[in-house]
Amino acid sequence: MTVRVSRLAGFCSLLAVLCLLPPAAGAQAPSTFPLDDQLANQPAPWTVKGQWGARGNWGRWGEQDRRGMANFLTPDLVMKAAGLVTKGKVYALGEEVHNDVPRAITPSRFGPQIVLENDGYDRVTQPGQFDPKRNQGAASYTIMHNHVGTHLDTFAHIYRENALFNNMPPPKPVGTVHGDAASVKFIVGRGVLLDVARYKGQDPLPGNYWITLDDLKNTAKAQNVEIRKGDVLLIRTGWRTMWDKPGPDGRADIAHRQYLQPQPGVGPDCLPFLNDMEIVAIGADTAAVEWNFPFDPNYTRKAFNGFQGLPLHVDFIWNRGAYIIEILNLDELAKDGAYEFLFVVAPLLLRGGVGVPVNPIAIR
Repeated sequence: MTVRVSRLAGFCSLLAVLCLLPPAAGAQAPSTFPLDDQLANQPAPWTVKGQWGARGNWGRWGEQDRRGMANFLTPDLVMKAAGLVTKGKVYALGEEVHNDVPRAITPSRFGPQIVLENDGYDRVTQPGQFDPKRNQGAASYTIMHNHVGTHLDTFAHIYRENALFNNMPPPKPVGTVHGDAASVKFIVGRGVLLDVARYKGQDPLPGNYWITLDDLKNTAKAQNVEIRKGDVLLIRTGWRTMWDKPGPDGRADIAHRQYLQPQPGVGPDCLPFLNDMEIVAIGADTAAVEWNFPFDPNYTRKAFNGFQGLPLHVDFIWNRGAYIIEILNLDELAKDGAYEFLFVVAPLLLRGGVGVPVNPIAIR
């Protein structure tokens, strides 16, 4: 018996070692992301000449246009979207803005700091006393990065070849006026929620999950909702809950490591469909909306001849003049099964803002 156990233990040890060895020379390791391989030799959408100009939607609404796909939302489409309001229920889709708001944590992207200019004691006769003939008051300063919490990426955020969408000049350190937040004005149209986490039965979706075009179409089918031209698509991954998830010791994780690991996102295989459907804006409950950085630091992305940037960002913002909204809170919408609605967002008219905090509204 001792000999048999020893032999079995030795065999298991050998098997474990063999499993850890790298593949033999010439061996083909299975791809973690097969769609990435399939897209390797496909031309990127932004490399194809546009119908109206050098790129996708460049020139479509004139050489001076600064609103891009927001122009697609005609009065007729707005009226049809307004017809979806039958209950009068309103949903706020933005995160509350505070020092620990969800964000991609970098040294520059700190949480908003709100400091009082005065605190109510400027209008009293003596410290701690209230003059009944006067009022108390307060005012505050806000110091924040424009890409923290729920925010909209403007055309000045992503560009190539030293030009923004529609060949607008690139942003400047001070005084950017092309493709800024003030140019957006508003986006009003039909909104569609695709609760991919619910459809896949994984809430949240696994980290680094590539949301495929089939996932989007099958989720829409399961929800009995149609994706139509000119929609605003909102993708729920369930990832919002990861921000508040405690660390391994059960205590609050102030570094939010689990939230900041590679997140699930929309894969680049979805781009042709999203382009054909004239999607005006896409948003999600994640920090980037799209699939981007794999867990394996040695993995080299292959889609579009190995493009290493953010393909959805480049295609939407630079090529098509469409919008991206990040770090949405979609849980209440999902809980109510509110899959189509009137979508409204009116960003702060922040002149020179490359990004802008928003609180989109869904009404049904």
